Amino acid sequence: AVVVVAALVAARARRRLTAMILVGVTGYGTALLFILHGAPDLALTQFLVETVTIVMFVLVLRRLPRRFSARPIRATRRFRVALGVAVGLVTAGMAYVAAGSRTATPISADFPDEAVSYGGGKNVVNVTLVDIRAWDTMGEIAVLVVAATGVASLIFRGTRALDLRSGIPGAGRQQSSRPRWLTTGATSRQQSVILQVVTRLLFHAILLFAIYLLFSGHNAPGGGFAAGLVAGLGLAVRYLAGGRTELNGAAPVDAGFVLGAGLFVAVGTGVAAMLLGGEFLQSATLDFHLPLLGHVHFVTSVFFDVGVFLIVVGLVLDILRSLGAEMDRQEEDDEQENEPAGVREEELV
Repeated sequence: AVVVVAALVAARARRRLTAMILVGVTGYGTALLFILHGAPDLALTQFLVETVTIVMFVLVLRRLPRRFSARPIRATRRFRVALGVAVGLVTAGMAYVAAGSRTATPISADFPDEAVSYGGGKNVVNVTLVDIRAWDTMGEIAVLVVAATGVASLIFRGTRALDLRSGIPGAGRQQSSRPRWLTTGATSRQQSVILQVVTRLLFHAILLFAIYLLFSGHNAPGGGFAAGLVAGLGLAVRYLAGGRTELNGAAPVDAGFVLGAGLFVAVGTGVAAMLLGGEFLQSATLDFHLPLLGHVHFVTSVFFDVGVFLIVVGLVLDILRSLGAEMDRQEEDDEQENEPAGVREEELV
């Protein structure tokens, strides 16, 4: 009921921000449906994806008018409503008929046993992504890399923008050599020092939680994709607290390098399996004893998950720098162009 009401109200919303929040409510409601149907892994991923999507929407909406353009005439609106309802009913009917007409036993019925015996993990969703259907995941992360590269190439222009993408703190400006811990020294009147301090204190805990999800995902809810989204949200919070300078201070690395490293690790995991006599992306289970830690159950597919983690982090970092930091730079340039010449001369003095 919440999803349906939010979707209907979003379609009639006049403000862009209101519509975006209502669309987010439909996503969170879908995540709650996953929880009610016993799919915590999908629910965790849906919550994280919806949150990251809302952040990206906010970054873009600040450069757009607050309200949508003028509504079409009443007859056109009625036709669009009727068309939307018809498409929704047909799609729902097709899904219902397709699910109810299954006669053969689905192949996924054997996944729980094979996930433990062949994949070495109890989380069927994660084992499916990094082992049983690893080729599908390989194609998906390759698409993510291409999408991130396309976004950056469409938005970034000029040497200064490329310096910004590479994570060079304060590109084009001189930086103080004195190290700072709680703030980067770039606080403006629109930014809160308290928020920056709290964000810095929580940032490392967020990264530790992301690493926990990365390595526990083979037997519990989590995995490389969810861990990458958590780490990406940590970077997003740093950016929202202190702008592009705070973001570059948290991740002084080229987003393209992180994306390439992730794809290299993922492909390298498959190639290493072939060199050791197995098939591409075939995983192996290792059980050994370590001092202090005791018995360790290790599956080589975790390296593939690390590649997925790096690609998701690189994607979020690239989008933050593209849709966020680059827009900040453009706004600053616009403000400088609109300032009177006497004010700029006084600032230079």
